[in-house]
Amino acid sequence: MADATGDKVSEKGVPWPSRKLAWTALAILATANILSYLDRIIINLLVEPIKSDLVITDTQFSLLQGVAFGLFYATLALPIGRMVDMRSRKPIIIIGVLVFSVSSLFSGLARSFQQMFLCRVGVGAGEASILPASYSMITDYFAPQYLGRAISIFTMTSFVGIGLAYIAGGAAIEAIAAWNAPWPLAQLEPWRRVFIVVSLPGILIVPLLLCLREPERRGVVTSKPISIKNAFGHVKTQGKVLYPIFAGFSLITMAGYAATVWTPAVFIRVYDWSAGDVGYYYGIVFLIFAPLGALIGGTLSDRLTAKGYKDAPLRVAAFGYIGAGLFGGIAPLMPNGTAALACFAPAILLTTLPYPLAGTAIQLITPNNLRGQVTALYMLVINMVGLGLGPLIVAVFSDLVFVEADGIRYSLAIVSAACAPLAFFCLLKAMPHFRKIRASETA
Repeated sequence: MADATGDKVSEKGVPWPSRKLAWTALAILATANILSYLDRIIINLLVEPIKSDLVITDTQFSLLQGVAFGLFYATLALPIGRMVDMRSRKPIIIIGVLVFSVSSLFSGLARSFQQMFLCRVGVGAGEASILPASYSMITDYFAPQYLGRAISIFTMTSFVGIGLAYIAGGAAIEAIAAWNAPWPLAQLEPWRRVFIVVSLPGILIVPLLLCLREPERRGVVTSKPISIKNAFGHVKTQGKVLYPIFAGFSLITMAGYAATVWTPAVFIRVYDWSAGDVGYYYGIVFLIFAPLGALIGGTLSDRLTAKGYKDAPLRVAAFGYIGAGLFGGIAPLMPNGTAALACFAPAILLTTLPYPLAGTAIQLITPNNLRGQVTALYMLVINMVGLGLGPLIVAVFSDLVFVEADGIRYSLAIVSAACAPLAFFCLLKAMPHFRKIRASETA
């Protein structure tokens, strides 16, 4: 049927896709997401050889992960989000996977800071398609009562990707360093070969993505372009709830990316661990506790929703994250690497717990024909703040304030401890307005 504007409105009686189809699609999207994080994270284990070969500072390295990756990852999400709302979402994801894989390959060939900067721009640009397109498709695959768990599982795979990147990356660094590589790889430093190797799985997954089935859109399905002005207008109209949501999750993202980028450097510089040791031990801890945090967050949100809590995603995110500041603040200050790792474990769990709940909350209060663009605006904000400032603030403190060899530990501790209470109060402010919107929609 159609509404007064001529836009198609999905019938309420149209059945949802079968559970088997929905979970299969989720598995394919999750695999693409895992590989995107593999390309994104591997650089953090290579900080020392990259700095040495390209002759760059901590601040310049943070720009590779912050401005180069984060800025373009965020800004390109806006036009991509617009395409997600208007066009088939499968080819958007396929093109994105190819772009970030090829850009990762060329990262291994960069000979200057400027060339590496451009390669990381390409990685960010390609990965910008994954989140808005996947969120939109998942929301059309799963009924609302299953959406929190589905999105939490999808988000959980982000952390699986990070954990595997640390473990596989650490092992690959040591194996490739000892590898008697054939020509022309023999002419490249080991860290360059690592980038080339990790780029290959993304290219190989494209045939699997081609098997993905596009789900029927739910709710209002527009037959004409929805302008970015309308998306901004929607965010402004819902500003009482969306502004504090964006602010709260920006702070969570800031602390999360600061830790993701600089924790390996803490273990290497402060505790004298090798890159292989960091990849193996920290990677295992991350692989266990990060997905567990995301899964717990989505499960608790679904359970509270079933009990009638209209603000369940924000409630779980706010109260679940508050402890991350304590453990994240003390972990880098521990006297040895084992104690630090023990403190990082609960910090990781509590940091990742809120991540799927942002996507769940935004999808639940956003019309179908604006989900891609509103999600893209959300990505723009949290990544400009989180990726743009989180790693950079830590690096600036390290270069200018805590200039000793182990100064990175104090910089990371400050950022981790400060973000948690600020994020808590932002999400607390959004909760009553979120409840009001959800109550009006289900009345």
